[in-house]
Amino acid sequence: MVKKLVWLLLLVLLLPGALAQQLREQIRKYTLENGLRVLMVPDKTAPVIHFNLMFDVGGVDEAPGLGGIAHMVEHMAFKGTPSIGSLDWPREKAALEAIDKARAELDRAIASRASQGEIERLTAAFNQAREEAKKLALPNAIDQLFTNNGEQGLNASTGYDRTDYRVSLPSNRLELYLRVYADVLLNAVFRSFYEEADVVLEERRQRSENDPNGALSEAFLRAAFQVHPYGRPLIGSREEIQGYRVDKAMEFWKTHYHPNRAVLVLVGDVEPERDIQLVRRYMGAVPRGPERPNLNIPAEPPQTAERRTSIEYNAQPSLLIGFHKPTYPNREAYVMDVIDSILTEGRTSRLFRRLVIQEQAALNVSSSSASPGFRYPNLFTISAQPRAPRTTQDLERLIYEELERLKNEPVSPQELQKVRNQTRAAYLRVLQGGPGLAQALAFYELFFGGYQRIFEEEAIYNTITAEEIQQAARKYFTPQNRTVATLISRGGSR
Repeated sequence: MVKKLVWLLLLVLLLPGALAQQLREQIRKYTLENGLRVLMVPDKTAPVIHFNLMFDVGGVDEAPGLGGIAHMVEHMAFKGTPSIGSLDWPREKAALEAIDKARAELDRAIASRASQGEIERLTAAFNQAREEAKKLALPNAIDQLFTNNGEQGLNASTGYDRTDYRVSLPSNRLELYLRVYADVLLNAVFRSFYEEADVVLEERRQRSENDPNGALSEAFLRAAFQVHPYGRPLIGSREEIQGYRVDKAMEFWKTHYHPNRAVLVLVGDVEPERDIQLVRRYMGAVPRGPERPNLNIPAEPPQTAERRTSIEYNAQPSLLIGFHKPTYPNREAYVMDVIDSILTEGRTSRLFRRLVIQEQAALNVSSSSASPGFRYPNLFTISAQPRAPRTTQDLERLIYEELERLKNEPVSPQELQKVRNQTRAAYLRVLQGGPGLAQALAFYELFFGGYQRIFEEEAIYNTITAEEIQQAARKYFTPQNRTVATLISRGGSR
């Protein structure tokens, strides 16, 4: 029995390394003439391919007054092309132009303070133009096309630094995928634009205005980032969304979404040397675009005093604390990842054990070592909700006590080993393939100096010392580097 346990332990220790080496040898990277980077990972487990198409475009790329336009454009990329979704393209094209004209006339009337009657007439004409265009196209054409061909997990997401489109399809639908996305990059049609803007506005209402966590997060980021675009709401303000126009959205699309600013990852039932020919045929036909423009994104000045903000809401009190910190590849960013695990990863983590189990002061507690983005210096955040009758002030006191412990007492070898075990487990989950591996490879290739970096980070975490943890805690967990946001329940409880 002892011998068997020794072999099992050895297997657990060696498995991630063996998987990593096997995966590293399997990955094939190609760069097309138009700059598109393509990564392929053969996995014959099932006749499925997991696709991830990621662009280095996000909320930080938006011009003032166009907050959330990257998220809006992400939605519009699903609307189709002249050949996908249109029932009669020449007529639909004319109908879409009529919408643009009607919207422009309505905007001019509002700006010139035309009579109420004139504005109502132009509003009716605008709405009628939209209805006419709807008759000439299929709604959600790309979604329906992929659904009819066995898709799973069709989705997209926009962050401050990136946008990615992901789907899993039967491997015999590889050519379909490539034809669709090449067509979208070449010929995207932003049909049903104003209907989709209404959808985004409702999304904002639900996630930011009527959701206490969303409202608190917006207030918190606004206080923490007073210059850098990380402080702007990712979805945009209500006024910005209501001001979206097709020409501005299309201009953003044509400025940023090009193959030389993207990575395409295919994980699954692929034959790289064969399938790259299909990729070149379709995605290679998309012309190279301009490189990422110099947007002169302002650096956030060093914070010199604590900042506090609060909102009132008919909800459970809540607390959000953040500390400015560097991002990758700065070694201190990896140290802060380790601190993140020490504080809140699992039931035996320091903050969970102290706040939730021992003191019974919190309903929950969590942390993040890279919020809200990763391209630029970001925040280490801690969030918690008090358990009545305890208050957010009680939670602050307990949290700061634990942060002081990090500064003054070296982390034990046992705690460091636990973090290394957690890192290894997370690493193993990624290496096992599927959509998670596709997204991770795209991330590392696009932002972290190449996909190979994914195989190097476990070694970085394994060399982080207790002394480095103390130094980082002393450097960043200071009152003058702290932003605190509190949700106060209507009625006064904190």
